[in-house]
Order: sequence, then structure tokens, then C-alpha cells
Amino acid sequence: MKILPEIFTYEDVKDLYPNPKNFYAYVNRACKRGELKQIKKGLYALIDRSTGGIYASRFQIASHLFNDSYFSYHEALEYYGLATQVFVSRFTYLTHVYVRDLEFEDVIYSSKKENCDLEILDRMNQDGTRVVSLERAIVDSINNPSLAGGLEEIENALAACRDLYIDKVIKMLEYYDKAFLYQKVGYLFEKYFGNRIPDSFYKLCLSKIGNKTHYFEAKVGFSKLVNKWKLMVPTERDMPNDIF
Repeated sequence: MKILPEIFTYEDVKDLYPNPKNFYAYVNRACKRGELKQIKKGLYALIDRSTGGIYASRFQIASHLFNDSYFSYHEALEYYGLATQVFVSRFTYLTHVYVRDLEFEDVIYSSKKENCDLEILDRMNQDGTRVVSLERAIVDSINNPSLAGGLEEIENALAACRDLYIDKVIKMLEYYDKAFLYQKVGYLFEKYFGNRIPDSFYKLCLSKIGNKTHYFEAKVGFSKLVNKWKLMVPTERDMPNDIF
């Protein structure tokens, strides 16, 4: 009996079906019998007959949409068990080129063009995913909070986060090379990790921030200054006194 993966293309199973005609004949029959669902042309998922749904997760689907597709931001935080929200109707994934949205089973898969190849973990042989490292997911999220569910979601993730490999964080900061990002990361890491991270990291961030004060997800009249990091942050959040 041929055992198929939960999600697959012809290339994934050509050892089982050396003749493409036999493969596509099987696919057509299996789809009609309710054993498979086509996610997009050439990509198929096994159906759990007991539930009528597919076995594959949203993470697996996004990772299989293209040969280079992977995910970061809120989707990666969710994958690592650090998200407090679940985006059930939209999934953002990353590719080297922009492609049109794909809707499958009430989820819209939207691509974001991204040329950075750092810290992408290929877990296709383990759990069928390509996901960025936790460290990149954190930095990406701080760099673009709107794709991570907002600052509160990021802070919740940091509060629940294990210790990070700080060399990977530095690698991502150096890649993006943004003073504002150094400010935000330094401030948030000091707030949530404190002396669990070497002081040399904070000194590095401080050396990159310059003299400009930025608003960090804060509105005029509803913000306070974190002088050390030259950031205006929302007043709604409680912040350690020793940071100011």
C-alpha cells in the first residue's frame, strides 16, 4: 500500500508514481472519492475521513505553496507557542517574489516579498515547514509590529519567551541596519530580559541609535519618553522605573 505525505506535490511522491500519468489519474480518482483536496494546481492534501478536514496545518500549507516559501512574524510566534491571538482567516508567508493571494478553506494566504535568507529553518523533513528561527521572528516582529499583531502581542511573546541566542539577534539587527530597530529591540529586551542578556548587547544597541527620538506605537498626548532609548512609548503600559 502506498503511503502518501499529509501534503505533497508530484515531485514529493514521484518515487511512488514514476509515471506522471498514473499519478494524476490517481489524484483525480482520490479527489472524487473525497480522499484528497487540491490546495492549488499541483499541490494536494490528504483528507481525514473522520472529520472531513485535511491533516495539514496552515504552517505546512504556507511552506509548500512555493519552493522558497516560509513564514515569520505573528505566524512564527504562533508556531513557537508565543502568540496570544490566532489569525484564523489570514496567513502571511514570505517568498522572493510577490504572488497573488490564495484562498483555501476560508484562509487567505498572502505573500510578502522578502529577500533575506538569514535564519530560515528548513524543517520539511521533520514537520513539513520552513520557518524562521525564534530570534529572527522576534526581530522581524519588532521591525514591523503590524504584521505581528501589534506591540502588545509582541510584549506578551517576550514575556513568555525563553532565553534567545543573542548572536542570532545581532545578525538580524546588522542585516536590517536600522537605528530605530536597534532602539526598539534594546528597549524591549532590557524590559523583558534585563541582565539575562550581556550588557555588551545593550551597549551595542545604544551605540547605533543616534540622537533622534522616535514614537514607538505611541500617539501624541498618550505617550511617555524612555530617555535612555530615545523612544516615546504608550502610557498605558507599566514600565520599570529604572529604564527611564
